[in-house]
Formats: sequence, C-alpha cells, structure tokens
Amino acid sequence: MRARGTIGFGLARALDFQASLGQMAELCELLSKEVGAVFYPHHALTYRELASGLERGELGLAWTPPVTAIEILDAKLASLLVTPVRRGSTLYHSALLVRPGTATSLLELKGRRVAWVDRESATGHLVPKMHLATMGHDAQTFFSQEIFAGSHIGVVEALFTGRVDLCATFCKLDGGGKPVTGGWTDGDGRPIHPIEVIASIGPVPNDAIMAASWLEPELRARILRWFLDPPATRARKLLADLVRAESCLAVTPSHYEPLRRLMQQSAARGVTPWRRTGTTIVPPRP
Repeated sequence: MRARGTIGFGLARALDFQASLGQMAELCELLSKEVGAVFYPHHALTYRELASGLERGELGLAWTPPVTAIEILDAKLASLLVTPVRRGSTLYHSALLVRPGTATSLLELKGRRVAWVDRESATGHLVPKMHLATMGHDAQTFFSQEIFAGSHIGVVEALFTGRVDLCATFCKLDGGGKPVTGGWTDGDGRPIHPIEVIASIGPVPNDAIMAASWLEPELRARILRWFLDPPATRARKLLADLVRAESCLAVTPSHYEPLRRLMQQSAARGVTPWRRTGTTIVPPRP
C-alpha cells in the first residue's frame, strides 16, 4: 500500500534486477523534484502485478510490455505516456537463441526444452507462441518443457547453463535485418554469453510508460513533458541504462495495432497465451 501523497512507479524485473534497484530509486527522486509529486519505485515480480497495481491504485506509473499495455488500455486502467526510442526505432523483434552449433532452425527444436521470460512478456513468450500458431503448429505442445525464468538475463543464463535448449528474448536489428543487440548483450552491445540467433520474429511495438487513470490531467501533462525532455543529464543517463532508451516519444494506441492484428490471427487459430483466468484485466477484443 502506498503512503499518502506518494505515487508508485512500477517496473517488472525483466532486466538486471540488482542494478535497477538503485537506478530506479534515483530516477524517481529526479522525477519527483521536477514535477512536484513524490514518486517511489515499485519492483513487481511479474508484468501481471503491474496491471493489478494500477487497478488497485497502488501505482501511478508503470513501465509495461506491449501485450500488457494493450490489456491495460482495454481495461481503461491507464493511458499511454511515452514509448522508448532505441537505435532510432520504436519497434523491436523477438529473438530465439540457442547455444552455438546446436540447431539452425526452430523446427529442429520441436520436442526440446525452452525458457520464456514471463507469461506476459511479448518478445520473451507471447509473440513466439503466436508465431508458432500462425505457422500451423500447436504452440502448447511444441516443446517438451517450458520454464519461466523471470527476466531476459534469466533466460539467457538458463540457456548458457544447459537447463534449456532454446530461449526467447528481445532484439534489435541492423539495417540488413541482422540481430545485433538484445537480451544476451550488455548496455554497450557486448554479448554476455556466446549464443546464436536462429530466428527473429516481428516487428513488435516497443513497450510503454503508462499513467494511471486516477492521475490528475495537469500532473500527467507535467510527467509527459519530463519524459520527453528530461532537464537533468543524469536523468537521461538513467533512462538509457534502465529502459535502454536514447529518448522517448509520446505514443497513442495506434502504436499497438500491428500487435493486435497478430493476436487476432493467433486467436483465430485458438491460441491465446496472453489470456488469464481469475483476473479482472479485460483481454484484447477479437
């Protein structure tokens, strides 16, 4: 429960959790100083927890992945503020990774073990499963074992240590369509472990920072201006390290229409991995 007069800023543990603790706290401090409201960091265990926090009024801001953003918009729990710009783009891809020399195509991995990031992660779970469905495969039985590692770094570690044979994470492509950075690289683009990318799927609209519906319009406008042009150099550096964003752009719901269409195509084949029972979050409309 948030303290009276404070506003939670939520993010899930999708990248380096330990590094993000201090970075997020400092970012909230700088944001608070500039917009005239007190923000505190909330590190959610799952993407689903971000949506629940917005719904309960515990969070005023949330950094959400694309599918979760669509669900939150449909449930009218929050509105879109900004999307990160990475390598000059507001789009990215899902990358399927293997250890070097173990496979050259996704079909070779039928019946093998896979690591996903989170049940709500677009590039780390949902988009690959929807892709399998549109290829005519049963996404629920294609792999012999599925684990959820909880972060992009976690799936790469599970692959590197041999717990799984394949993992999914995010990636950015160069001008020739080759994956160059992603969940297996550090902030400078250097590989954390040796891997091979056997497929890239997308594009997928970038994640978003969302503002809860209960925030006052004037405060929301101040927050938006801050993200579009952070006055402090340190704030821009923190956004680059934490969200891997070189800048932010204001975003509208149309940003997610390509992903909506993929979800609809997948649903037409009976595959809806984003849907959960026992939650008040409204699934995307067919």
